[in-house]
Amino acid sequence: MTELPLQGIRIVVTRSKKQAAGLSSKFRELGAEVYEFPVISITPPDSWAPLDEAIEQIKRYDWVLFASSNAVDAFTARAQEVGIGKEELDFTKFAVIGPGTAGALEERGLKPSFCPSTFIAETLVAEFPEYPNLHGKRILWPRTNVGRPYVIDRLTEAGAKVDVVEAYHTSLPPNEQEIAERLTTLLWKNVIDVITLASAQSARNLKAILTNGLSKKLGDRNLEVPVGSDSISYALEGVVIATIGPETSAAARKHLGRVDIEAQVFTIDGLVDAVVKGVQKVSQ
Repeated sequence: MTELPLQGIRIVVTRSKKQAAGLSSKFRELGAEVYEFPVISITPPDSWAPLDEAIEQIKRYDWVLFASSNAVDAFTARAQEVGIGKEELDFTKFAVIGPGTAGALEERGLKPSFCPSTFIAETLVAEFPEYPNLHGKRILWPRTNVGRPYVIDRLTEAGAKVDVVEAYHTSLPPNEQEIAERLTTLLWKNVIDVITLASAQSARNLKAILTNGLSKKLGDRNLEVPVGSDSISYALEGVVIATIGPETSAAARKHLGRVDIEAQVFTIDGLVDAVVKGVQKVSQ
């Protein structure tokens, strides 16, 4: 019997509770032991009013931009809530980042008009239709409450009017303390082989969670860090950090100190493939 490529590898999945299952199942099918530690919580915005108002005036927009399936979910649900049907949205041009986002839109009977060749902000801007001559164009961007200003700044500089509305809220999970203590305990016991990161925010949140957990354990004198060592770097020593793409890698380097594996195709399947190849390379 052929051994599965991730047999015996212990992997942490940091995606939100709603999104973790798909990635976890792919790793388990390849033989990995998976620990789910959702470092991100996805919740509704404080008010739906800004998004509802934008959807009610959808005909004034030349484009609607989606950077995640979460945004698609929120937008289409609110469109139904305010009585904007598919026939009205059929005249709207949708720009999407990534096949997962495109798939979420297509599942609702809507067709993307533009998807960049690679799933990063710089490519989205460079390949955006008519860029850099966007004078008079109106773009609606339903998104989360956090993120880089790069796309907004570049499209605005090109003459577009970009209306950013919060479609969902990204934050640390409500059980942050519990996750922090469990994860840092596993790291200190050298149980974890790989930590996967599927967004830049997951890298930022992971740092906050590790800082929390390590602070408590070090304060309780249950752990000891060698003099002169950074506690997070020491806790992650020997753990492979794998990211979904360059934006996530940049955040991981900034907040966690390094990246060991970066997906070449910036999708969940690309991340899985990169982990398999990276783990095999290390074991050779």
